[in-house]
Amino acid sequence: MKFTTLIPTTRNDGSPVDAAELNGIYQRFYSVFGACTLEGTTQGFWMDGGTLYQDICVKLVVSCDELMLETAEALIREIGQQLGQLAMYLEVDRNADIRILRIE
Repeated sequence: MKFTTLIPTTRNDGSPVDAAELNGIYQRFYSVFGACTLEGTTQGFWMDGGTLYQDICVKLVVSCDELMLETAEALIREIGQQLGQLAMYLEVDRNADIRILRIE
């Protein structure tokens, strides 16, 4: 399976997440899952209780066994708490046919 999450580059108060903190977040993903891919930045809008949140996020993708989904959810929640988020995006693609082709 494959999952995608969005890592905010700013906190809800508008203050930026510094590069060292973002790199530490990415490191948590590749340490737990063995790899991750950053697919660039994306902009999103989210309404919650009449408040509009506008985020620029880094799209992060991981391929892993479905048995790791609970681990992924827990890690994403931890990162959301670290960044002071109200919610975090998680997209799960259970039908992804992902192959790592070793070149020998």
